[in-house]
Amino acid sequence: MKTKWELFGGVDRSLMESLLRDEGEVIKQSPAKSVARHEIEGESFYVKRSRHSVFPLRPQKYWFKECPARWEWRVAGAMQALGIPVVEHLAFCETWSLTGLQEDILITRGFDGQPLHLVEGVDAQRVVEFVNRCHEKGMVHGDLHPANILINPTTGELRLADLKGVRIEQQPDRAKQNEDLAYLNIDFPMPLSPELLRLSDVMRRKKMAVRSRRCLKNNREFGPQTHGLAKWWVRKPMANYALGQALVALDSALAGEALLKAGRTSTVGQRGNFVVKRYNFKKPLNLLKDFFRPTKARRAFQLGYHLELVNVRTPAVIAVAEHRPLGLALRSYLVMEKIESAISLAEAAQDDPRLAKRLAKLIGRMHAEGFTHRDLKSSNVLVDGQGEPWLIDLDGLSFSGDVSARAAVSNLKRLERGLSGKPLDTVANRLRFFREYCRVTGFPPSVLRESQG
Repeated sequence: MKTKWELFGGVDRSLMESLLRDEGEVIKQSPAKSVARHEIEGESFYVKRSRHSVFPLRPQKYWFKECPARWEWRVAGAMQALGIPVVEHLAFCETWSLTGLQEDILITRGFDGQPLHLVEGVDAQRVVEFVNRCHEKGMVHGDLHPANILINPTTGELRLADLKGVRIEQQPDRAKQNEDLAYLNIDFPMPLSPELLRLSDVMRRKKMAVRSRRCLKNNREFGPQTHGLAKWWVRKPMANYALGQALVALDSALAGEALLKAGRTSTVGQRGNFVVKRYNFKKPLNLLKDFFRPTKARRAFQLGYHLELVNVRTPAVIAVAEHRPLGLALRSYLVMEKIESAISLAEAAQDDPRLAKRLAKLIGRMHAEGFTHRDLKSSNVLVDGQGEPWLIDLDGLSFSGDVSARAAVSNLKRLERGLSGKPLDTVANRLRFFREYCRVTGFPPSVLRESQG
């Protein structure tokens, strides 16, 4: 192993090496990356490690390109020379072997500040001006979220942190710089132009779509577990003894008094605080299709988590499993949160003005976030004891990112047919629904009326 160091002028290498021998306080950790905080004689330091050796072939690619620490080290120097405020970068090192770069390490000095979103009363206009000044000096960030801007709550001083991917350009792309502001606005609302606010909303929807995929990865919230003979993907904060017992013997929740629905394509039951849905084998052709695509259970698991991320009320997805002997998906299982004291919309369809508006808000939010539901019938909406509607049965749900008026009207007509003749179906409640739905989605009433044809 060979270690290469680069140090900022006057920095003591022995001090930097001592930080690597100390575990410190771990701030972030994953199999490939970690960030730790160290306190030495009243000073704080942050050590960011990227372990490339945990991935096959990754160490070799850094024979041909810059590693993350070297990139950030170089960009930080350029930004400091231009007067762009960044956290103080002290040193970086690379550990090489015959097989390539095993690890790179970046060390920065602590700054007495906190991420933007953790400080109350921050002047958003001042943040906009700070970012614009950085842009004027040629910065294109590419990942400008609130955790990457630190603010001193006492002095109001702002500094940039985590410069991975940042570029300094002589003629920066203004469109990319606008994307920086729009992206920051997702989690830190700012006074931006209507054009940038629309861009921010589009970027937010794309971001949530990407984030929804994390439910099928191993991270702090989700991960694989084995229960009985089946391998499950489980939501870790909800994993407990009761869930483990349920996952070992799920079919017991799909028979007798626990059975809620027995269909040819799926069977639904309940056990304790969980609702279990089993997707049954239906057509031989589906075996071939599901060999190349996720099962319905897996798709519903991701879509359910995606709805949660964008605040569309739906039961929380908890676990998913696929029974795939020889790669053929014969059965799959989805476990969801049970909504207490809930009844279907068809059963709860009393003449209630509040329910009409809440239903419009739920469906409008779903469409505004880019989802359509081809099977939006009244039995696929539950109403809890507080009169709040919940969207269930996500087999007909799909995400496109942008719902047309024609597609929205098609969903609404399906719901209308299921409520026809019910006490909720009055002229006054239709008007309430229509007004609230247009407010939430932004569809002009005239556009919806034209799409009915």
